[in-house]
Amino acid sequence: MKQPFVLAAAVLLLLFPLGGATEENPPVGAARPRTLVICLDGVGYDLAVEMHRRGELRHFLPPAPLITSFPSDTNPGLTEMLAPLGAPPARGYEDHYFDTAQNRVRGGVFHRLTRKHFIEGTYRALFHYHPNPVRMTAEYAAPVLGPWLNGVISLARIREEFKKSREPVFFAYFEASDLAAHINGAWLVRQQVRAFDGWVGKLLADREHPVRVILFSDHGNDPRKMRAAELAGALRRAGFRLGGAIKDERSVVLPQFGLVSTAVLYTAPGREPAVAEALRGARGVDFAVYRRNDALYVVGPKGTARLEAREADGTLRLRYRAESGDPLLLECILAELTAAGEADPEGFISADAWLRATAEHIYPDPLRRLWASFHGLMAQPASVVVSLEDGYYTGSWLLDVFAPLQATHGNLRRAQSRGVVMSTDLGLFLPYRGPFTGANLLPRIFAVHSGSVPAPAPMLVALPVEGMAPAPLSP
Repeated sequence: MKQPFVLAAAVLLLLFPLGGATEENPPVGAARPRTLVICLDGVGYDLAVEMHRRGELRHFLPPAPLITSFPSDTNPGLTEMLAPLGAPPARGYEDHYFDTAQNRVRGGVFHRLTRKHFIEGTYRALFHYHPNPVRMTAEYAAPVLGPWLNGVISLARIREEFKKSREPVFFAYFEASDLAAHINGAWLVRQQVRAFDGWVGKLLADREHPVRVILFSDHGNDPRKMRAAELAGALRRAGFRLGGAIKDERSVVLPQFGLVSTAVLYTAPGREPAVAEALRGARGVDFAVYRRNDALYVVGPKGTARLEAREADGTLRLRYRAESGDPLLLECILAELTAAGEADPEGFISADAWLRATAEHIYPDPLRRLWASFHGLMAQPASVVVSLEDGYYTGSWLLDVFAPLQATHGNLRRAQSRGVVMSTDLGLFLPYRGPFTGANLLPRIFAVHSGSVPAPAPMLVALPVEGMAPAPLSP
Protein backbone atom coordinates (compact mmCIF):
# COMPACT_ATOMS: atom_id res chain seq x y z
CA MET A 1 0.00 0.00 0.00
CA LYS A 2 1.43 3.40 -0.94
CA GLN A 3 2.24 5.84 1.83
CA PRO A 4 -0.29 8.64 2.63
CA PHE A 5 2.24 11.31 1.68
CA VAL A 6 2.45 9.89 -1.86
CA LEU A 7 -1.32 10.03 -2.32
CA ALA A 8 -1.49 13.56 -0.95
CA ALA A 9 1.34 14.66 -3.21
CA ALA A 10 -0.40 13.15 -6.23
CA VAL A 11 -3.61 15.05 -5.41
CA LEU A 12 -1.66 18.30 -5.15
CA LEU A 13 -0.04 17.58 -8.48
CA LEU A 14 -3.43 17.09 -10.11
CA LEU A 15 -4.88 20.25 -8.58
CA PHE A 16 -1.82 22.36 -9.39
CA PRO A 17 -0.19 20.85 -12.48
CA LEU A 18 3.44 21.69 -13.04
CA GLY A 19 2.95 23.55 -16.30
CA GLY A 20 5.16 26.15 -17.92
CA ALA A 21 8.65 26.64 -16.58
CA THR A 22 10.27 23.93 -14.49
CA GLU A 23 13.35 23.99 -12.29
CA GLU A 24 15.24 22.11 -14.98
CA ASN A 25 14.14 24.70 -17.55
CA PRO A 26 13.46 27.97 -15.69
CA PRO A 27 12.29 31.06 -17.55
CA VAL A 28 14.97 33.40 -18.84
CA GLY A 29 16.32 35.51 -15.99
CA ALA A 30 14.76 33.36 -13.26
CA ALA A 31 16.98 32.28 -10.40
CA ARG A 32 17.46 28.57 -9.90
CA PRO A 33 16.20 27.57 -6.44
CA ARG A 34 18.74 26.86 -3.75
CA THR A 35 18.22 23.80 -1.57
CA LEU A 36 18.30 24.08 2.21
CA VAL A 37 18.72 20.71 3.93
CA ILE A 38 18.41 20.56 7.71
CA CYS A 39 18.89 17.54 9.94
CA LEU A 40 16.62 17.74 12.99
CA ASP A 41 18.23 15.21 15.30
CA GLY A 42 15.86 12.61 16.71
CA VAL A 43 12.52 13.86 15.35
CA GLY A 44 10.37 10.79 14.81
CA TYR A 45 8.03 10.11 11.92
CA ASP A 46 4.96 9.55 14.10
CA LEU A 47 5.37 12.94 15.79
CA ALA A 48 5.78 14.70 12.43
CA VAL A 49 2.64 13.03 11.06
CA GLU A 50 0.66 14.14 14.11
CA MET A 51 1.94 17.71 13.78
CA HIS A 52 1.09 17.84 10.08
CA ARG A 53 -2.39 16.45 10.70
CA ARG A 54 -3.00 19.16 13.31
CA GLY A 55 -1.91 21.89 10.92
CA GLU A 56 1.29 22.71 12.81
CA LEU A 57 3.44 22.25 9.68
CA ARG A 58 1.80 24.64 7.24
CA HIS A 59 4.63 24.96 4.74
CA PHE A 60 5.57 21.32 4.16
CA LEU A 61 4.06 18.49 2.20
CA PRO A 62 2.97 15.46 4.25
CA PRO A 63 5.98 13.81 5.92
CA ALA A 64 7.49 10.54 4.76
CA PRO A 65 9.19 7.91 6.93
CA LEU A 66 12.97 7.57 6.69
CA ILE A 67 14.36 4.18 7.72
CA THR A 68 17.68 4.86 9.40
CA SER A 69 20.71 2.79 10.33
CA PHE A 70 21.13 0.19 13.04
CA PRO A 71 21.83 1.07 15.75
CA SER A 72 19.35 3.90 15.27
CA ASP A 73 21.81 6.44 16.67
CA THR A 74 23.31 9.65 15.30
CA ASN A 75 26.85 8.50 14.51
CA PRO A 76 25.95 5.48 12.36
CA GLY A 77 22.85 7.21 11.00
CA LEU A 78 24.54 10.34 9.67
CA THR A 79 27.60 8.40 8.58
CA GLU A 80 25.37 6.33 6.30
CA MET A 81 23.39 9.31 5.04
CA LEU A 82 26.44 11.46 4.26
CA ALA A 83 28.58 8.66 2.83
CA PRO A 84 27.89 9.85 -0.76
CA LEU A 85 29.61 13.13 0.16
CA GLY A 86 32.64 11.33 1.55
CA ALA A 87 31.78 10.73 5.21
CA PRO A 88 34.23 8.12 6.53
CA PRO A 89 33.21 5.22 8.79
CA ALA A 90 32.35 6.44 12.29
CA ARG A 91 34.97 6.12 15.00
CA GLY A 92 32.39 4.95 17.51
CA TYR A 93 28.70 4.20 17.83
CA GLU A 94 28.57 7.03 20.38
CA ASP A 95 31.10 9.64 21.49
CA HIS A 96 32.46 7.32 24.19
CA TYR A 97 33.82 4.33 22.29
CA PHE A 98 36.24 1.41 22.40
CA ASP A 99 39.38 1.64 20.28
CA THR A 100 40.23 -1.94 19.34
CA ALA A 101 43.66 -0.99 18.00
CA GLN A 102 44.72 0.64 21.27
CA ASN A 103 42.61 -1.66 23.46
CA ARG A 104 41.13 1.17 25.49
CA VAL A 105 38.01 3.29 25.77
CA ARG A 106 38.29 6.75 24.23
CA GLY A 107 36.14 9.83 23.82
CA GLY A 108 33.62 11.06 26.34
CA VAL A 109 32.59 14.53 27.51
CA PHE A 110 35.97 16.24 27.13
CA HIS A 111 36.40 14.63 23.70
CA ARG A 112 33.35 16.63 22.57
CA LEU A 113 34.89 19.99 23.50
CA THR A 114 37.52 20.22 20.77
CA ARG A 115 37.19 20.50 17.04
CA LYS A 116 40.10 18.13 16.48
CA HIS A 117 38.43 15.21 18.23
CA PHE A 118 34.75 15.93 17.69
CA ILE A 119 34.49 17.50 14.23
CA GLU A 120 37.54 16.84 12.11
CA GLY A 121 37.59 13.73 9.98
CA THR A 122 33.95 12.87 10.71
CA TYR A 123 30.59 13.35 9.01
CA ARG A 124 30.18 16.53 11.11
CA ALA A 125 32.73 18.34 8.93
CA LEU A 126 30.36 18.04 5.96
CA PHE A 127 27.71 20.34 7.42
CA HIS A 128 27.86 24.00 6.43
CA TYR A 129 26.45 24.73 9.86
CA HIS A 130 27.20 22.58 12.89
CA PRO A 131 26.54 23.76 16.46
CA ASN A 132 29.46 24.77 18.63
CA PRO A 133 30.72 21.58 20.35
CA VAL A 134 31.14 23.38 23.68
CA ARG A 135 27.54 24.56 23.63
CA MET A 136 26.32 21.12 22.56
CA THR A 137 28.10 19.56 25.53
CA ALA A 138 27.08 22.28 28.00
CA GLU A 139 23.38 21.65 27.39
CA TYR A 140 23.75 18.34 29.23
CA ALA A 141 24.63 20.31 32.38
CA ALA A 142 21.10 21.75 32.39
CA PRO A 143 19.00 18.94 30.90
CA VAL A 144 15.69 20.86 30.91
CA LEU A 145 16.81 24.41 30.10
CA GLY A 146 19.77 23.40 27.91
CA PRO A 147 17.90 21.94 24.91
CA TRP A 148 15.56 24.94 24.79
CA LEU A 149 18.34 27.54 24.93
CA ASN A 150 20.63 25.64 22.56
CA GLY A 151 17.74 25.25 20.14
CA VAL A 152 16.98 28.97 20.10
CA ILE A 153 20.64 29.83 19.49
CA SER A 154 21.12 27.14 16.82
CA LEU A 155 18.06 28.20 14.81
CA ALA A 156 19.26 31.81 14.85
CA ARG A 157 22.73 30.75 13.69
CA ILE A 158 21.33 28.54 10.91
CA ARG A 159 19.30 31.50 9.65
CA GLU A 160 22.37 33.75 9.70
CA GLU A 161 24.72 31.25 8.04
CA PHE A 162 22.23 30.34 5.31
CA LYS A 163 21.63 34.01 4.53
CA LYS A 164 25.38 34.67 4.23
CA SER A 165 26.13 31.50 2.27
CA ARG A 166 26.03 31.15 -1.50
CA GLU A 167 26.14 27.36 -1.44
CA PRO A 168 23.53 25.96 -3.88
CA VAL A 169 22.86 23.09 -1.44
CA PHE A 170 23.28 24.16 2.18
CA PHE A 171 23.46 21.49 4.91
CA ALA A 172 22.72 22.36 8.55
CA TYR A 173 22.59 20.21 11.66
CA PHE A 174 20.20 20.96 14.55
CA GLU A 175 21.09 18.82 17.55
CA ALA A 176 18.92 20.24 20.34
CA SER A 177 15.78 18.36 19.29
CA ASP A 178 17.22 15.00 20.32
CA LEU A 179 18.06 15.93 23.91
CA ALA A 180 14.71 17.71 24.06
CA ALA A 181 12.98 14.44 23.14
CA HIS A 182 15.04 12.47 25.66
CA ILE A 183 14.53 14.81 28.60
CA ASN A 184 11.77 17.35 27.97
CA GLY A 185 9.41 15.21 25.95
CA ALA A 186 7.42 15.94 22.80
CA TRP A 187 6.24 19.43 23.79
CA LEU A 188 9.65 21.05 23.30
CA VAL A 189 10.37 19.12 20.10
CA ARG A 190 7.05 20.34 18.67
CA GLN A 191 7.93 23.90 19.60
CA GLN A 192 11.31 23.62 17.87
CA VAL A 193 9.87 22.10 14.69
CA ARG A 194 7.14 24.77 14.58
CA ALA A 195 9.85 27.43 14.80
CA PHE A 196 11.51 25.97 11.71
CA ASP A 197 8.18 25.88 9.91
CA GLY A 198 7.62 29.56 10.64
CA TRP A 199 11.03 30.50 9.28
CA VAL A 200 10.50 28.35 6.19
CA GLY A 201 7.27 30.23 5.50
CA LYS A 202 9.24 33.48 5.35
CA LEU A 203 11.83 31.93 3.05
CA LEU A 204 9.16 30.70 0.64
CA ALA A 205 7.51 34.12 0.58
CA ASP A 206 10.71 35.69 -0.80
CA ARG A 207 10.12 35.22 -4.54
CA GLU A 208 13.40 36.93 -5.45
CA HIS A 209 15.41 34.22 -3.72
CA PRO A 210 13.66 30.90 -4.50
CA VAL A 211 14.47 28.01 -2.21
CA ARG A 212 13.29 24.49 -1.56
CA VAL A 213 13.60 23.22 1.99
CA ILE A 214 14.10 19.62 3.10
CA LEU A 215 14.02 18.58 6.74
CA PHE A 216 15.12 15.10 7.77
CA SER A 217 16.10 13.31 10.95
CA ASP A 218 18.78 10.76 11.70
CA HIS A 219 16.53 8.46 13.74
CA GLY A 220 13.25 8.43 15.62
CA ASN A 221 12.46 8.57 19.33
CA ASP A 222 10.08 6.39 21.29
CA PRO A 223 8.28 8.29 24.07
CA ARG A 224 7.14 5.96 26.82
CA LYS A 225 7.91 4.94 30.40
CA MET A 226 11.46 3.56 30.44
CA ARG A 227 13.19 0.91 32.54
CA ALA A 228 16.85 -0.03 32.73
CA ALA A 229 17.84 -3.26 31.00
CA GLU A 230 19.92 -5.79 32.90
CA LEU A 231 23.06 -6.46 30.88
CA ALA A 232 25.91 -6.32 33.39
CA GLY A 233 24.29 -8.78 35.78
CA ALA A 234 23.58 -11.31 33.03
CA LEU A 235 27.19 -11.13 31.84
CA ARG A 236 28.63 -11.51 35.33
CA ARG A 237 26.44 -14.52 36.05
CA ALA A 238 27.86 -16.11 32.90
CA GLY A 239 31.40 -15.58 34.17
CA PHE A 240 32.37 -12.47 32.21
CA ARG A 241 34.14 -9.41 33.65
CA LEU A 242 33.29 -5.88 32.54
CA GLY A 243 36.21 -3.50 32.15
CA GLY A 244 37.93 -0.94 29.98
CA ALA A 245 40.22 -3.32 28.06
CA ILE A 246 40.32 -6.86 26.69
CA LYS A 247 42.70 -8.75 28.98
CA ASP A 248 41.58 -12.36 28.61
CA GLU A 249 38.73 -14.55 27.40
CA ARG A 250 36.44 -13.36 30.19
CA SER A 251 36.86 -9.66 29.40
CA VAL A 252 33.95 -7.64 28.00
CA VAL A 253 34.06 -3.91 27.24
CA LEU A 254 30.69 -2.14 27.27
CA PRO A 255 31.12 1.60 26.45
CA GLN A 256 28.21 3.66 27.74
CA PHE A 257 27.56 7.34 27.10
CA GLY A 258 23.95 8.32 26.49
CA LEU A 259 20.76 6.58 27.58
CA VAL A 260 19.80 4.50 24.55
CA SER A 261 18.10 1.24 23.67
CA THR A 262 21.12 -0.47 22.18
CA ALA A 263 24.43 -1.71 23.55
CA VAL A 264 27.71 -2.51 21.83
CA LEU A 265 30.09 -5.00 23.40
CA TYR A 266 33.68 -5.95 22.62
CA THR A 267 35.08 -9.37 23.49
CA ALA A 268 38.12 -11.53 22.97
CA PRO A 269 38.08 -13.20 19.52
CA GLY A 270 35.84 -16.24 19.47
CA ARG A 271 33.84 -15.26 22.56
CA GLU A 272 31.05 -13.54 20.67
CA PRO A 273 28.64 -16.52 20.70
CA ALA A 274 29.05 -16.99 24.45
CA VAL A 275 28.39 -13.32 25.18
CA ALA A 276 25.31 -13.29 22.94
CA GLU A 277 24.04 -16.46 24.59
CA ALA A 278 24.57 -14.94 28.05
CA LEU A 279 22.30 -12.05 27.06
CA ARG A 280 19.55 -14.21 25.58
CA GLY A 281 16.59 -13.72 27.87
CA ALA A 282 18.20 -10.97 29.97
CA ARG A 283 15.73 -8.34 31.10
CA GLY A 284 15.05 -5.89 28.29
CA VAL A 285 17.03 -7.72 25.59
CA ASP A 286 15.21 -8.24 22.29
CA PHE A 287 18.17 -9.89 20.56
CA ALA A 288 21.94 -9.81 20.21
CA VAL A 289 23.77 -10.02 16.88
CA TYR A 290 27.37 -10.95 16.20
CA ARG A 291 29.58 -11.67 13.21
CA ARG A 292 31.33 -14.98 12.70
CA ASN A 293 33.20 -15.86 9.54
CA ASP A 294 31.04 -14.58 6.66
CA ALA A 295 27.70 -14.49 8.46
CA LEU A 296 25.79 -12.66 11.17
CA TYR A 297 23.97 -14.55 13.90
CA VAL A 298 20.87 -13.15 15.59
CA VAL A 299 20.23 -14.61 19.05
CA GLY A 300 17.23 -13.80 21.24
CA PRO A 301 14.30 -15.19 23.23
CA LYS A 302 12.38 -15.73 19.98
CA GLY A 303 15.10 -17.94 18.49
CA THR A 304 18.31 -17.90 16.46
CA ALA A 305 18.85 -16.99 12.82
CA ARG A 306 21.72 -16.67 10.37
CA LEU A 307 22.11 -13.76 7.96
CA GLU A 308 24.35 -13.89 4.90
CA ALA A 309 24.97 -11.50 2.02
CA ARG A 310 26.50 -11.47 -1.43
CA GLU A 311 26.96 -8.69 -3.95
CA ALA A 312 26.96 -9.02 -7.72
CA ASP A 313 26.75 -6.32 -10.38
CA GLY A 314 26.24 -3.69 -7.69
CA THR A 315 23.21 -5.47 -6.20
CA LEU A 316 23.23 -6.58 -2.57
CA ARG A 317 21.36 -9.82 -1.94
CA LEU A 318 20.56 -11.15 1.53
CA ARG A 319 19.59 -14.53 2.92
CA TYR A 320 17.74 -15.12 6.19
CA ARG A 321 17.70 -18.60 7.67
CA ALA A 322 16.02 -19.27 10.99
CA GLU A 323 17.90 -21.99 12.84
CA SER A 324 15.40 -22.11 15.70
CA GLY A 325 12.29 -20.02 16.14
CA ASP A 326 12.18 -16.75 14.20
CA PRO A 327 13.98 -13.94 16.07
CA LEU A 328 13.23 -11.24 13.47
CA LEU A 329 9.70 -12.46 12.63
CA LEU A 330 10.52 -12.77 8.94
CA GLU A 331 9.52 -16.33 8.06
CA CYS A 332 6.11 -15.35 6.63
CA ILE A 333 7.62 -12.53 4.58
CA LEU A 334 10.38 -14.83 3.37
CA ALA A 335 7.77 -17.33 2.20
CA GLU A 336 5.86 -14.60 0.33
CA LEU A 337 8.99 -13.29 -1.39
CA THR A 338 10.04 -16.79 -2.36
CA ALA A 339 6.59 -17.56 -3.77
CA ALA A 340 6.77 -14.32 -5.77
CA GLY A 341 10.00 -15.46 -7.41
CA GLU A 342 12.28 -12.97 -5.64
CA ALA A 343 14.66 -15.62 -4.25
CA ASP A 344 17.48 -17.11 -6.29
CA PRO A 345 18.14 -20.88 -6.16
CA GLU A 346 20.24 -20.45 -3.00
CA GLY A 347 17.65 -18.36 -1.19
CA PHE A 348 19.24 -14.92 -1.59
CA ILE A 349 16.83 -12.01 -2.16
CA SER A 350 17.73 -8.49 -3.27
CA ALA A 351 18.01 -5.81 -0.60
CA ASP A 352 15.46 -3.72 -2.51
CA ALA A 353 12.89 -6.53 -2.39
CA TRP A 354 13.48 -6.98 1.34
CA LEU A 355 13.07 -3.22 1.84
CA ARG A 356 9.75 -3.06 0.02
CA ALA A 357 8.43 -6.07 1.93
CA THR A 358 9.53 -4.91 5.39
CA ALA A 359 9.18 -1.11 5.30
CA GLU A 360 6.17 -1.31 7.67
CA HIS A 361 7.42 -4.32 9.62
CA ILE A 362 8.06 -4.22 13.37
CA TYR A 363 11.74 -4.31 12.31
CA PRO A 364 11.88 -2.07 9.20
CA ASP A 365 14.41 -3.17 6.57
CA PRO A 366 16.18 -5.31 9.17
CA LEU A 367 18.58 -7.40 7.11
CA ARG A 368 20.32 -4.62 5.20
CA ARG A 369 20.59 -2.51 8.36
CA LEU A 370 22.06 -5.34 10.41
CA TRP A 371 24.54 -6.19 7.67
CA ALA A 372 25.64 -2.56 7.25
CA SER A 373 26.23 -2.20 10.99
CA PHE A 374 29.08 -4.71 10.69
CA HIS A 375 30.20 -3.85 7.16
CA GLY A 376 31.19 -0.28 6.38
CA LEU A 377 29.43 2.06 8.80
CA MET A 378 31.83 1.67 11.71
CA ALA A 379 35.61 1.89 11.68
CA GLN A 380 35.73 -0.61 14.55
CA PRO A 381 32.57 -2.73 14.57
CA ALA A 382 31.54 -4.22 17.89
CA SER A 383 31.87 -7.91 18.64
CA VAL A 384 28.21 -8.06 19.71
CA VAL A 385 25.44 -5.49 19.21
CA VAL A 386 22.32 -5.69 21.38
CA SER A 387 18.89 -4.37 20.44
CA LEU A 388 16.67 -3.79 23.46
CA GLU A 389 12.91 -4.13 23.62
CA ASP A 390 10.82 -0.97 23.43
CA GLY A 391 10.63 0.61 26.87
CA TYR A 392 14.17 -0.37 27.93
CA TYR A 393 17.45 1.53 27.92
CA THR A 394 21.05 1.27 29.01
CA GLY A 395 23.82 3.82 29.38
CA SER A 396 25.60 6.29 31.62
CA TRP A 397 24.75 5.96 35.31
CA LEU A 398 25.43 9.70 35.74
CA LEU A 399 22.83 10.70 33.15
CA ASP A 400 20.49 8.12 34.62
CA VAL A 401 20.63 9.96 37.95
CA PHE A 402 20.32 13.54 36.71
CA ALA A 403 18.31 13.25 33.49
CA PRO A 404 14.69 12.01 33.73
CA LEU A 405 14.33 9.94 30.56
CA GLN A 406 11.15 10.59 28.54
CA ALA A 407 12.08 8.86 25.26
CA THR A 408 14.98 7.10 23.60
CA HIS A 409 16.24 5.44 20.43
CA GLY A 410 18.81 2.92 19.23
CA ASN A 411 17.02 -0.38 18.71
CA LEU A 412 15.91 -2.07 15.48
CA ARG A 413 12.19 -1.54 16.06
CA ARG A 414 9.88 0.72 14.09
CA ALA A 415 9.33 3.80 16.31
CA GLN A 416 13.03 4.32 16.95
CA SER A 417 14.18 3.32 13.48
CA ARG A 418 11.92 5.68 11.55
CA GLY A 419 13.12 9.22 11.19
CA VAL A 420 11.29 11.63 8.94
CA VAL A 421 11.68 13.44 5.61
CA MET A 422 9.71 16.62 4.91
CA SER A 423 9.96 18.86 1.87
CA THR A 424 8.41 21.94 0.35
CA ASP A 425 8.98 20.40 -3.10
CA LEU A 426 6.97 17.63 -4.76
CA GLY A 427 10.01 16.50 -6.71
CA LEU A 428 11.44 14.67 -3.72
CA PHE A 429 8.40 12.38 -3.58
CA LEU A 430 7.33 11.99 -7.20
CA PRO A 431 7.68 9.73 -9.00
CA TYR A 432 7.39 7.30 -6.11
CA ARG A 433 10.65 5.35 -5.86
CA GLY A 434 10.07 3.30 -2.74
CA PRO A 435 10.77 3.99 0.93
CA PHE A 436 13.43 6.46 2.01
CA THR A 437 16.47 5.01 3.75
CA GLY A 438 19.69 6.42 5.07
CA ALA A 439 21.41 4.98 2.01
CA ASN A 440 19.18 6.58 -0.64
CA LEU A 441 18.28 9.94 0.94
CA LEU A 442 21.14 12.06 -0.42
CA PRO A 443 20.98 10.68 -3.99
CA ARG A 444 17.27 11.57 -4.06
CA ILE A 445 17.90 15.08 -2.71
CA PHE A 446 20.55 15.78 -5.32
CA ALA A 447 18.40 14.24 -8.06
CA VAL A 448 15.87 16.99 -7.36
CA HIS A 449 18.46 19.76 -7.11
CA SER A 450 20.95 19.00 -9.86
CA GLY A 451 20.44 15.47 -11.14
CA SER A 452 23.38 13.78 -9.40
CA VAL A 453 25.41 13.72 -6.21
CA PRO A 454 28.67 15.69 -6.52
CA ALA A 455 31.78 13.54 -6.37
CA PRO A 456 33.33 13.59 -2.88
CA ALA A 457 36.70 15.28 -2.62
CA PRO A 458 39.66 12.92 -2.12
CA MET A 459 40.29 14.70 1.21
CA LEU A 460 37.53 15.97 3.47
CA VAL A 461 37.64 19.75 3.82
CA ALA A 462 36.34 21.09 7.10
CA LEU A 463 33.39 23.41 6.71
CA PRO A 464 32.99 26.42 9.01
CA VAL A 465 31.81 25.51 12.50
CA GLU A 466 30.39 28.21 14.71
CA GLY A 467 33.18 30.06 16.49
CA MET A 468 35.96 28.03 14.89
CA ALA A 469 38.09 28.56 11.82
CA PRO A 470 37.97 25.83 9.16
CA ALA A 471 40.98 23.57 8.86
CA PRO A 472 42.03 20.81 6.43
CA LEU A 473 41.13 17.34 7.60
CA SER A 474 42.85 14.02 7.25
CA PRO A 475 40.92 11.44 5.25
